[in-house]
Formats: sequence, C-alpha cells, structure tokens
Amino acid sequence: MKNTIYIIAAFAMVTACNPAAETGKETNTVEKITEEEALELLHTWTNAYLKGDAEPLKEVLDESWVYSGSSDGSTSDKQATIEEFSNADYFFEDITYENLDVRLFGDIAVVRGMESMVILGSSKQDTTILSLRFTDVYQKKDGKVKAISTHSSPIE
Repeated sequence: MKNTIYIIAAFAMVTACNPAAETGKETNTVEKITEEEALELLHTWTNAYLKGDAEPLKEVLDESWVYSGSSDGSTSDKQATIEEFSNADYFFEDITYENLDVRLFGDIAVVRGMESMVILGSSKQDTTILSLRFTDVYQKKDGKVKAISTHSSPIE
C-alpha cells in the first residue's frame, strides 16, 4: 500500500512540474541557430549594402531590430534605417570584417568583430573610411534568422 501511495505521489509531482501535461500540449522547442546561418545573414546584409539594394534589409532585419551606436546616443529602427539607406546619396564601395566571433545561445547568435567600410559620396570624390567594433544579435524564429539588435563603436 505504501508503495502505491509513493508511486501516485511521484506521478503527481512529475505531472505538476510538466507544463505540457497541464495543457495537454507539447512545449515549444527552441529552433537552434547555427554559426553558418548567422554568418550567412551577415553576408546577405553586407551584399545588400554593397549593391545599394534596400530590399533584402526587409528580410534581414526583424521588426523589433534597433541600432545603437550613434555619437549622439540616438537609436534607429528598421523602418528608419531602410528609408535612410534607400534615399542615401552615398554608396558602399567595400566592406570587410576581421576577428569575427560567433557565440550561440539556443535560438540566439551574438556576432562580434571589426568592420571596415569604404563609403563614397554620390560624386564619387568624397571618400570616407570607417572602422567599427560591432555586435549583432540574431534570432532564429519560425525557421528564419533575423537581426534583432546591432551596436557599433568607431575605432579611431
């Protein structure tokens, strides 16, 4: 009799601690992001900038994406960034990366590194070379990998 009570009590505890058992549904599983997926997103984003094509940014950037790192402390969201890029009077001639480091945390990837950009004005005579230390955060959700946050700091 004691054994039966212990078994019933143990079953009740396991059932109470299992959220799927409460609702009769399976718990959501995290879609793990891979390093390859994270780097593919970075390169898709880079290629969009090099081609001057804002369209891929609609898929690269999540609706919640925010950029921070402006010298005045302001931030920029997806819509504002795409609008600015679409109307830019400059273009990216070259973008290179060094010291890329990808850290994976389930459905989240943190990509860090140094980025160098050669930016030409519309006259192609004004050249800006910009070097940044950056951190991108990507998330895999519903089978798609998107950027959810970016921060950069200039390297002087």
